[in-house]
Amino acid sequence: MSFRSKISGLFLLISLCSFNSAIGAETETDKGVHAIGDGNICVYGQGSNIIQLFGAPYSTPSMLRLTLAGTDSVKSHRINGTAVWNHQIIRGNSVISTVTDFISSLTGSFIREISAKAEVTYDLEVNPDPGYKIYSSQVSVNPEKEPSATQVYPSYLVEVQKNVPLMFSYLPPRGRYYRLRISGNATLLPVDSTGKKLRLRLFPGNSKIVVIAGESVAKLDKRTNIINSISTDSLLSMTRKDWLKFSAAHQRISEKMNVPSLKNAIDDISVLIKSQQGADGGVLAGYAYHMGYVRDQYGVSRGLLAMGHYEEAKKILEFYFQNWNQSGFIKNAQGIGFPNIFHRHENDEVEITGYLVLQALDYYGKTKDLSFILRIMPMLEWAIDAQKRNLIEGMLPFNGDETYIAGGILPRKVMYNGSAEATLLFIEGTTRLLNCVNTNKLWNPEKIADLKKTVQGCADNYRKNFFQNGILISNNPDREVNFRYPVSRYGVCLHPKHGGYASEVFHYKGSLYFCKDCMKKDNSMVLIPEPEVFSIVSVSLFPFYINSTLFTTKEKKQLVDRVIKYYQKTGNVSEKNVIPGSDYGFFLDGLLAVNHELKDEIFLKMMNLRDDSGSWVEYYNSGMAMGCKCRPWESGVNIEAAIRYCKKK
Repeated sequence: MSFRSKISGLFLLISLCSFNSAIGAETETDKGVHAIGDGNICVYGQGSNIIQLFGAPYSTPSMLRLTLAGTDSVKSHRINGTAVWNHQIIRGNSVISTVTDFISSLTGSFIREISAKAEVTYDLEVNPDPGYKIYSSQVSVNPEKEPSATQVYPSYLVEVQKNVPLMFSYLPPRGRYYRLRISGNATLLPVDSTGKKLRLRLFPGNSKIVVIAGESVAKLDKRTNIINSISTDSLLSMTRKDWLKFSAAHQRISEKMNVPSLKNAIDDISVLIKSQQGADGGVLAGYAYHMGYVRDQYGVSRGLLAMGHYEEAKKILEFYFQNWNQSGFIKNAQGIGFPNIFHRHENDEVEITGYLVLQALDYYGKTKDLSFILRIMPMLEWAIDAQKRNLIEGMLPFNGDETYIAGGILPRKVMYNGSAEATLLFIEGTTRLLNCVNTNKLWNPEKIADLKKTVQGCADNYRKNFFQNGILISNNPDREVNFRYPVSRYGVCLHPKHGGYASEVFHYKGSLYFCKDCMKKDNSMVLIPEPEVFSIVSVSLFPFYINSTLFTTKEKKQLVDRVIKYYQKTGNVSEKNVIPGSDYGFFLDGLLAVNHELKDEIFLKMMNLRDDSGSWVEYYNSGMAMGCKCRPWESGVNIEAAIRYCKKK
């Protein structure tokens, strides 16, 4: 087979993969999860099930779940270029119902249209998350009209009081309201005394479910009046028109490549990310994380830029700048729609600040939008200074929510060790910022020279600190030798019989931090962890992802050769059972950099890992999805690598 035939066959095989969901006896299975959102209200669905509905804004907990009862199966597909989903409910071999889901941004509502030939039943639950059951008294469901003679409630009002927290224990400044409306041949009736479990029965004919979200009853009323004045067909038509306007940007990119499989993937990921981007620009990290995480949004921004969505990438930087202007800092994650609500972690002055600087320079590299860079420059200078404060022997420590630590791939004891990734982010981001300010004469020569000296010192010592015999080590304990541990910090309790996130933990001994309760225990038998050097295979790929200029051609080959040999021996990218979903994109970036023939195999493997929604997930174990699905970070990283691969073909 010729080289051209080989590649054509490769694309054909991928294009045959269907990313339409088919779920039998619909439950929360290993099938994909899709997102529908307009920046104010967001829905995560699995087949025709609604597993989460929340907003406005996006950093609110889910308050509704809708689950198909019985053993009917479902086939689902998304209308190309939009976040409009169609579902077929199948009983035996017959389609007994068709369903259309969309979110109308004009009305701030989720709308489901149903056409049924036979009765279909769903179970609807308000406040379904077990973690929020303790707030049951703060969540109420009340019919807004007296039942008719047929006992049909046309409308329910759901009130969520403001002392029901967002993620973790963060309190919002206000409560939220939802209105559940049904019409047509359907009933929605409570099935228990709480009124929070209801049975939705859809009878033969047409019916409609509408969920309207708002921060007050007055806003619900205003949006309800709009819905009453405009037909559903018109709302759907407007929604599709808005989506197709957005999709025109990535369609211009995909058409240039003329690869059907990649066109589908670009459309899937563009819509997935846009659906999870809040009105203020922050992007959810998936259904498990209703906040805007800095690391995750870096990969999202890179993916958006690769797909031609420059405005959406800019909005993420606007999101940071709004938060920074109000608080003077950026943390591990920021509330979407709620400024001044932050999820903090250990060492929030490092790694995320490096990503922030790189993200701004990536945007500038694509757009040459110097006026915007000048506007956010105070934030970028703050991010540089925050990293400089944490330099010891030319090394930065780990952030507490760093990929490998958060995933349990690296132990939390390395927190104050030198981090190869955080340090490289500082070197690369600051170097690129210096190039920008120098070229455009934005700083005085003394300021440029002073920062350049600091960065050059880190770069000169990088090989000594992290690059040993052609292997990039993940951590260097030498940074901790003369380190003065903070008395307390945000983060995770490291007591061997506890663990878990705490608003404040206290220094015990060595690298150990305990919560206040564990500090009171008899800890005489607790051992202080010994220093240990780790060398994670996939860390060798990180320089390729951020397009590092620090390494020579020979060193780059050494880095990727190690991963190639490990993959050829084991079939895995990482030596751990759990592989971050972004590692496949990282590996493909490395293979492309050295033009290794394995790139075709990895491209195919990466593309075939996409689930029913067309997206990648948080982790994989032997090719099986683990952790959060519908993930913007992994999907952004991998789609960018796929686009780069196809461009080089």
